[in-house]
Amino acid sequence: MNIKYLFIRILESCNAGCWFCGFAKSGDSYRLSLEEYQKIIEEAKKAGVEYVRFTGGETLLHNNLVDFVRIANENGLKTSLITNGFLLEKKIDELSKNGLNQVIVSLDEVDQKHNDIRLLPRLFERALKGLEKAKKLGVQTRVNTVCGPHNYKSMPELQSIFTEAGVNYWELSALKLDERIIYEDGMDEVNDILEKVYVNGKSEGRLVPFGKYWCGNTEEEQINYFEHSLPPRATGKCHMVNLVRYYDAKNRNLYVCSLLPHRGLSKKYYRSFDSMEEFSLTDEKTQEVANYFYHNGPSICHGCSSTASGCSDMLSAGEKEFEFMY
Repeated sequence: MNIKYLFIRILESCNAGCWFCGFAKSGDSYRLSLEEYQKIIEEAKKAGVEYVRFTGGETLLHNNLVDFVRIANENGLKTSLITNGFLLEKKIDELSKNGLNQVIVSLDEVDQKHNDIRLLPRLFERALKGLEKAKKLGVQTRVNTVCGPHNYKSMPELQSIFTEAGVNYWELSALKLDERIIYEDGMDEVNDILEKVYVNGKSEGRLVPFGKYWCGNTEEEQINYFEHSLPPRATGKCHMVNLVRYYDAKNRNLYVCSLLPHRGLSKKYYRSFDSMEEFSLTDEKTQEVANYFYHNGPSICHGCSSTASGCSDMLSAGEKEFEFMY
């Protein structure tokens, strides 16, 4: 079995102060070294990885990011990175020249509202300019948006902005909290936004989010979300755990999904390498964890995204069209 997507957390430091992120305004000094990265890429090639995605923290703060992209490109691997976009316009030229295939920017609100959420002045303006420049350079562009009671009414406006900017792909996923998520204006208002974004958006040629609706497509999924704060999940089996690995390089922890590292799991639910062990993407211990989540993930996971759940269901149906959108 080939692992298709490898996420690598290359640092934890960040220049933004998002209230929902554990790395907000982090000054952590850890940086993945070039030496260790070379070993990871060698293992990735053995495992048949096709796509490497750099995540953090804020990836553009890593001084060796251009080298990371170049090395992956030289080894035949496609690359993407996740960023808040503050430094994107400044750094996208060199990244593009060295083979970056895709950039993913996190944008949750419009203009100053977004800056206030992220506690970073002019962030929205700078991120949008970075996306537009990346597009001109031929780099695929994607936006990730976390949707909740605080911002869901802004989704149609964001949709228009992203469409005009020529963004290739949009992930719109549910806010995940450990308490009930309350939409005080009621379901009529929520359904009106869903209609504008997903139904009217498609018929009017606007950029429509991939995967499931942020709050679920079915009545059961929506009850789970609005009553129990459970975002839409894969149905049947979780196919993504056979395609994805997420490596927390600082702590040498390997997860079988990019959404699991943020859930505070006990050690039995991920592969942890001690200082004497060689890093591996495909060893028996990791496969045991993957098998567990393949069968049980759809019933126990609290952190799935609209894209991951949608992709898993597409794979269940025998479709394979999502490719690098994940």
